[in-house]
Amino acid sequence: MKLAAVKRRLEANEVAFIHDPEGSVHFWKLRSLPALQHLGVGDFTYPTSWRQLKQTWEYEKGGRQYEFPGCDYHVVGNMDLTADEDLAVVTTSYYEHQTKYSIKQLVDRYTVSEGSLVVVADDRTFQPVGGTRPLYQEQFVDRVGSYERVYEAIEESYADAGWQLPLRDTKNLFAQDNAVLYKLVEGTRLMTVEELLDVLPDAPYLPMYGTFCEIFAAADAQGSGPLENDDKIEALGGWLRRRIEWDRQESIQIARELNRAVADDVETFDLSYAARSPKHRKAKEAAKELTPEANDIESKYHDWLTNDLP
Repeated sequence: MKLAAVKRRLEANEVAFIHDPEGSVHFWKLRSLPALQHLGVGDFTYPTSWRQLKQTWEYEKGGRQYEFPGCDYHVVGNMDLTADEDLAVVTTSYYEHQTKYSIKQLVDRYTVSEGSLVVVADDRTFQPVGGTRPLYQEQFVDRVGSYERVYEAIEESYADAGWQLPLRDTKNLFAQDNAVLYKLVEGTRLMTVEELLDVLPDAPYLPMYGTFCEIFAAADAQGSGPLENDDKIEALGGWLRRRIEWDRQESIQIARELNRAVADDVETFDLSYAARSPKHRKAKEAAKELTPEANDIESKYHDWLTNDLP
């Protein structure tokens, strides 16, 4: 499927349906967000607990939330979008039927509005509460197919524009973009997300960097600090695993390594230090190799490399 065809299918009906991932994997659900952002969707809703450093089943009201940039998050029960604005919802059959967070009202709302709703769910036969058939069989729904098909179309469009997505262990487009930028600036190709996170503390120009500054921001002082206990470290592993295709053991191990890096060096993921890093000058020099008017990809990369940290 070509990227233009994917875009048409996302806009053709009131609701578009994507299932991800294949099989019975209980994590990875948010890897689709950057791909949908690339396709023009900017507003999202999904379980708030997936944004927090809490155990899977927990939600802390008023607790700190974290997400990679570019995602405007909304709460299902307090939706502040007008009905003509596009929205993507990521959910699972468990959340739909075992919690109070059904997406039925969203589906009903978008069937009578001018906006489009993109539903990403964990099962091809996902059925909202009160439905009489799987969502993809409804007349008002365009069945896009699996996320794999969407990602492959994006990957092909990148290749057509002269860009190769280097990471072999993820279909998270944002992680891939960060790896591409790292090669552009440093000249080194990264092959895995673990390699990307290994170099991230020394690459503050990468758009992923700011999120980890938020995660490791010291609660009672300026600067950064390690997470305070094993529960929080394991929760960070779960947060990562929502977005990257790791198993539990690998995600927790990488969370421990990130936490150790912050404990060993007070400058790691500290915005006040990072803002003065000479690496930003190097990134801006690399940005001169880009032609932002050529296509959306180079425009995005140029913006990321030339933007200063907040």
